[in-house]
Amino acid sequence: MRANAKIAPSAPYFTSPLMLADRLLTLAQDADRSGYVSTADRLLRLALKVLENTNGREPRKMLHAK
Repeated sequence: MRANAKIAPSAPYFTSPLMLADRLLTLAQDADRSGYVSTADRLLRLALKVLENTNGREPRKMLHAK
């Protein structure tokens, strides 16, 4: 890709808390297997926090940075 190529801004997208938590758990497993135990622990706590914050409320939409 050329250095001066422009990338069109993407449309807003929605990420469900369940999908985000699943990705964080997968990353935590990979970190644990690689010996990064403290990082795995932080990722696990973050995944749990994501799931706790749903409380039956409508999840917030996450937008790409513009």
